[in-house]
Amino acid sequence: MIKDLDSYLKDIDEMSKSSLNEDQKQLIKKILEKTDPQDLDNVFQLLIQRVKIGFSFDVAPSVHQTQIAILAKNEQLSFMNDAHNLFKNDTNSLIIGENYDVLKNLLVLERERERD
Repeated sequence: MIKDLDSYLKDIDEMSKSSLNEDQKQLIKKILEKTDPQDLDNVFQLLIQRVKIGFSFDVAPSVHQTQIAILAKNEQLSFMNDAHNLFKNDTNSLIIGENYDVLKNLLVLERERERD
């Protein structure tokens, strides 16, 4: 059974705000209205899938620009990162966690290195 345009528009309206925001819904509706009726299902599936894959990022915490956090090494959470072990195998490592302070420290170190 091939659905008609009204069915797809109704499906979009019924989607939760966590899946699609109002701007996304309106854009998808406009695209579907200009789509050849024979391609509606494929275009609908493509658009919905593309929107669901999108990433969302939290806003970085704002800090005082003249201050920097001092970080201490935690031996229990540390890992080896020498050149031999890093390039020995072809796998990548993903570090998950709050890295904002670390990145600020790296920025300061890089600026100091450039001054020298």
